[in-house]
Amino acid sequence: MKSISLKAAFAAVLLVAAAPALAQKRGHPPLGQRGGFLIQTDADFGGETLATVYYDYDDYDYDDDYFSQKIRAGQGFALSVGGWFRPIESSALEIQASVGYKYESTYFTDSDVSFSRTLLQLEALYRWPNGFFVGAGVMRHMNSKLSGDDYYGPIEFDDVNGLSLEAGWRWISLHYTGIQYAIDPYIKDIDGNSIGIRFTWRPGERWF
Repeated sequence: MKSISLKAAFAAVLLVAAAPALAQKRGHPPLGQRGGFLIQTDADFGGETLATVYYDYDDYDYDDDYFSQKIRAGQGFALSVGGWFRPIESSALEIQASVGYKYESTYFTDSDVSFSRTLLQLEALYRWPNGFFVGAGVMRHMNSKLSGDDYYGPIEFDDVNGLSLEAGWRWISLHYTGIQYAIDPYIKDIDGNSIGIRFTWRPGERWF
């Protein structure tokens, strides 16, 4: 019985090792295409409050005196474009890079307080055959600026690096960004950490 079990285990190991070669021979690589183009959208939440805008309810026919909206350092909607590549054809490890723009603004027309930044991201992802994946990488935020409309002049932040973590399935994921914005060495850094939902479209891959 022990001999039969060892032979079966050895046969299973040979089968797993030969599977990628057999799949490629039949014209169906087990991991699909090796690289391509991607488009990402992020909806992020969190971070320290950068500005608070107060609105008079009288202008909108509400009962209370006023209400407010906060602009947070980690919050906003982002759109990115880039590409991905699998360095080793038989490996589930991928490298992806993208450049994007992230923006958060007040939602009433009588004020335009906003926070914008340009994003650079480099990330490594590991994908399982069932579609689940995890990833980690570095994020760089550049040209970060808080615009105050007529309330105050624009405030510009230094370019900073941060950490990016991600876990998801096929085209949807939860992602975390850990980053601190800086204005001046003598002023405390601003917490820009955020968590959000990410949608990634990679042409040529199935969604379900």
